[in-house]
Amino acid sequence: MSRILDISVTQEGENKIAVKLYGELDQMSLKDLRNELSARSAEEADLLIFDLEEVDFIASAGLAIFAWYADCFKKRGLGQKLKIINCSEGVFRVFHLTMLDEVIDVSSADNTAA
Repeated sequence: MSRILDISVTQEGENKIAVKLYGELDQMSLKDLRNELSARSAEEADLLIFDLEEVDFIASAGLAIFAWYADCFKKRGLGQKLKIINCSEGVFRVFHLTMLDEVIDVSSADNTAA
């Protein structure tokens, strides 16, 4: 794992994967996250949840992984769902400014944004 990002993955059966991230998600930490998700075959999950409550910073490179899964799920047409939960105000703002919150289910830590 990267020194700037810690990753905790919980898999419930073959259908649901919950990923809790701690730290910073950027170009340097993205490889570790991709490797972890690939090892879990996350692209096969019916529900993939990313909990970003402990993410201090997210760069545009870090957003790429969420966009990739959203696109992958859409192209497959199997009803798979991607959720981003517990974003801090700053992290939620990045999703909003890039308009990813319009194609991905993103919620803030206080649950006022959906």
